[in-house]
Amino acid sequence: MSHVVVIRPYKAGDEYTCCDLAKEGVMSSLNSTMIGNVCRELTFQLMILFAALMFIFLSVPFTLCALVIPAVVLLIMTCTYIAFTVKCSAVQQEIRNASRIYMSNAFSCFWVAEVYEPYTMTRKPADFHYTIMPEKEFKARNIDVSSQRKKIVGCIGLLKSHRLDKGAWLKRLFVQESYQRKGIASALLQAAIDFANEQGYSCVNLVASEYNEGGKTLCLKKKFELFHMYHKQILGSVMSISMYELSYRIKPDGEDYMTNYSKKRSYVSN
Repeated sequence: MSHVVVIRPYKAGDEYTCCDLAKEGVMSSLNSTMIGNVCRELTFQLMILFAALMFIFLSVPFTLCALVIPAVVLLIMTCTYIAFTVKCSAVQQEIRNASRIYMSNAFSCFWVAEVYEPYTMTRKPADFHYTIMPEKEFKARNIDVSSQRKKIVGCIGLLKSHRLDKGAWLKRLFVQESYQRKGIASALLQAAIDFANEQGYSCVNLVASEYNEGGKTLCLKKKFELFHMYHKQILGSVMSISMYELSYRIKPDGEDYMTNYSKKRSYVSN
C-alpha cells in the first residue's frame, strides 16, 4: 500500500505545517471575495457618490471624475486583503497554541491528516487513489512505510462551545489544494463528529462564508443543516460578507436546545 492518509491527533511539531495549511486555506477565497465585494451594489453607489461630489462641489472635470472608479475598486480590494491578512494571522496564532487550546482537556481535540507516499512521484496526487484510515487502524495493520515520505495535508479542530449548551464548534478545517477531492476533508469531519459523540455532545456547529461553497456543500452532504445566516462586517457597514452557521445534531436534546437558541436569537434581533 503506497498511498495512505492517516487521521491522527495533533502532536508537538505539527503546528508549522498546519500554519502553512491555514494560510493557504484562508487566502484561497481571497480573489473570489474581492470580486464579490467589488461587484456589490454598494460599490457602484460609492463610485457615483464620490464622482458627483468631485464634479459638483470641487468642479473637477468629468473625465477626471472617472478616476473614482479604479480608486474605489482599489480601496475595496485593499481593505479585503487587509481583512484576510489579519484573519490569517489570527488563525495561525491559534494553531501555534493548539496544544493549549485543543489538547489540554478531554473535551476538545485537534486532528491532522498525514499522507504517506513514495519519495519520487512522477504524477500529481490527483492521479492516485489514497486509502484513508484512523491512526488506530494504521497501527493495527502494521503497514510498512519506512521507504515513504510523510507530510501533513489537512487538519481540523473541535472546541467545547460556551454558547451552545452541550454543543461544540468545528474549526480550522483545511486540506492542501493538491489533495482535495480525495475524501480527506470528509474523513477529518467524521473523526471530529465521532469524537463529539463519544464526549456526549448534543450538536456540532461550524461557520462557512458565502465564498466557501465547497466546504458548505461537503457539510450538507454529511447531514449538517443550515441553522443561521448573518453578515460579517469587513469594513464597518460599508463592506460585509454572508456567513452560514451549519449544525450537526447528534442527540435529540440537541434539537430541543437549537430550537430554544433560535428563539433567543429571534428575540434579541427584534
